[in-house]
Amino acid sequence: MQAPAIPSIDQLLVLLNVADTGSFTAAGRRLGRATSAISYAVDTLEAQLGLSLFDRGSTRKPRLTREGEAVVSEARAVAHSVEMLRARVRGFLADLEAEMALAVDAMLPGDRVTRLLGAFNAAFPTVPVRLLVEPLGGVERVVRSGAACIGVGSSLHMDMTGFTRVDIPGVRVIPVAAPDHPLTEASEAEPAETKDFIQLVLSEQPAAEGRDFGVVSLNTWRIGDQAARHRLLLAGLGWGGMPEPIVRADIAAGRLARLNLRNWRGGEYVMQAVHRTDTPPGPAGRWLIERLMILTDASAASA
Repeated sequence: MQAPAIPSIDQLLVLLNVADTGSFTAAGRRLGRATSAISYAVDTLEAQLGLSLFDRGSTRKPRLTREGEAVVSEARAVAHSVEMLRARVRGFLADLEAEMALAVDAMLPGDRVTRLLGAFNAAFPTVPVRLLVEPLGGVERVVRSGAACIGVGSSLHMDMTGFTRVDIPGVRVIPVAAPDHPLTEASEAEPAETKDFIQLVLSEQPAAEGRDFGVVSLNTWRIGDQAARHRLLLAGLGWGGMPEPIVRADIAAGRLARLNLRNWRGGEYVMQAVHRTDTPPGPAGRWLIERLMILTDASAASA
């Protein structure tokens, strides 16, 4: 059996227009062609494929055969791919980035990341995203190495030499523990000694020298993954400072409790968007930074 010929893009577009409009005449009007030209294109396509795509005899209007429905489904996928290809080429001609590589600090709440990338996809549907989630100083390393174009992190953990930085809304960090943890009983009248209990600290892997912040316990567990630290807190294996948006639902449900500690109140974790000064971002990257400047945890939660 002879293999079917490869149809042209134009033939597939004619097929889709006939299927969508329900007639050769209507498809011709939409495409600005004579009805005879539409009929010829479909006849040629059927001959090349060796299939009858339309049942022209049983109804006044051409009706797709079972095989025709399957071919139309595939044709839609091909047409979509072609449109995406054309859009990406238009982006290249406009100096749009081929990819957006973004590194974010693990302290940045997931809701804010989701909201940010959802809006980015709507604005730049042809630009694929590479998302890197790094603890603390890891953001600086991947941006400096060129693995990420834009980083979202904190100047507490980054050397800004050679970087262009833009301040963005920070994250409120609060001390929490499981509700049955001994520190939950602490109060102003009877403060607990936090140094006596395991503190779960988000840490770079391997740990960076001279970059300990917010550590008050003599017994620390250093965790390189925010999600793992969250699970350990829920399991009652220590206490720690967590971004309030990440643990908000846990506190409301009674899975975690906010601690009243005399020597560790928490506070704002300042954040910046950065990029290497010698490799400034293109249009998509600039849009991303502008969005980061106005996006807050409150706006992300409300959305």
